[in-house]
Amino acid sequence: MKIKTIALIAALALPLAAWGDDKPGSTYDTKTDKSADTTKANKLADMDLQVLAHVHHVNQMEINLGKMAQKSGSTQAVKAYGQMLVRDHTSADKDLTSFAKKQGVKIPMDKPKDEADQKDMKDTKEAVAHLKTLKGNEFDTSFLAMMVQDHEKELAKLDAAMGSIENQDLATILKDIKPALQKHADQARDLQKTNAQAMK
Repeated sequence: MKIKTIALIAALALPLAAWGDDKPGSTYDTKTDKSADTTKANKLADMDLQVLAHVHHVNQMEINLGKMAQKSGSTQAVKAYGQMLVRDHTSADKDLTSFAKKQGVKIPMDKPKDEADQKDMKDTKEAVAHLKTLKGNEFDTSFLAMMVQDHEKELAKLDAAMGSIENQDLATILKDIKPALQKHADQARDLQKTNAQAMK
């Protein structure tokens, strides 16, 4: 059982961008979408678009996992944590999509860069699907471990991306997201300790 749990956590620590059903495409069709500002279209650098896509998909996945926690968590604390995820990531994604609209771009898919990325995305989808089958303490343990690892990983990715971001408005949005991500990681770690003590 421990081996399966470790494998699940490792798989869930893979890139979160696999979540989402958005269609590919980097810009609005200005022929049909009159609201698109063609003077702003394609203003974002490729790296900015990649970061935009990744953070958007992270938000979408965290929203869905937060809803899952509210349904499958065994304690009120885990359910409340899930509610916080939904609230914070919904707010963050609203800012992100508003920014994209002002830039006249549609947020693209976070496409795999190579075969390894493609496998990672496939494994992540399968791991999340497995998480949906868990209940009670088993769900809490795997879910909270994933929340600690994934939020810490995303914080590191944001720090790495900040030096490459060209659009200052996007950089500001990413900077504003960081405190929430850190709070999510810290609270998940605290909940892990609480649950561990309760199971002794």
